[in-house]
Amino acid sequence: MKKFKTDTYTDIGTKKDVNQDALVLKQASVRGIGNVCFGCLCDGMGGLSCGEIASAAFIHRMDEWFNVQLPYLFTRTDFTEQLDIESIHSNIYLRQVKKDWSAIVQEMNLRLKNYGNNLAIKLGTTVVAILLINDEYLIMNVGDSRAYLISDYESRVLTHDHSYVQQQIDLGNMTEEEANNSNKKSLLLQCIGASEQVIPSFYSGNCNPSDKILLCSDGFWRKLDIEEMKNTAKKKNGLETMTKMVIERGETDNISSLLIAT
Repeated sequence: MKKFKTDTYTDIGTKKDVNQDALVLKQASVRGIGNVCFGCLCDGMGGLSCGEIASAAFIHRMDEWFNVQLPYLFTRTDFTEQLDIESIHSNIYLRQVKKDWSAIVQEMNLRLKNYGNNLAIKLGTTVVAILLINDEYLIMNVGDSRAYLISDYESRVLTHDHSYVQQQIDLGNMTEEEANNSNKKSLLLQCIGASEQVIPSFYSGNCNPSDKILLCSDGFWRKLDIEEMKNTAKKKNGLETMTKMVIERGETDNISSLLIAT
């Protein structure tokens, strides 16, 4: 089975002194299971102190999970026995990953809050993460970093922003255009490290051959439409090209993205 094709790109932007985005992208071939690809992208809160500490800390913890906890999960004998009796369409591994990631979100929210309280500062981060096992995926998000499906058949946002403007769109109080122009477009309803309670959202599904999944920070997606993403992602150095496009359109935030092609 062929490996996933992957790419990443990050840019500090035109006005920030520090890149508060952080990301990790890894893959492995697991005997008896197949190809596994893991990506995680975090956007440290731009208006808060030490956002780069929050994003880097969460990425480090998720990287640790991939290197230590995930291999253990694949070798658990109780899981192997269950696989013999479960439907092939019910991925027991991804169900456990969802539990692991939920626990990590709560752990890191508490750790970052305590760190901030000890130093009398506020810090926080968004997260969007994906684990692909062959053609099945699990995605998690907190905040307004996004995952997109880019396909020959359809291209769409896979995640739902935890933001004030998205809430207003859902309630019918604001249009997409009004949200893009709102001075509250960066106001989040929750983020890791700066919220009393964090409830991550999860999404699962299957990829078709030639599908691509794009993870990105809001600095990347705000000035691109989905057709531009679809048309540019297939090109060589597509992420770099799109980053330059949004900078030319006046984006000043940190800009980060990662791409996985199945």
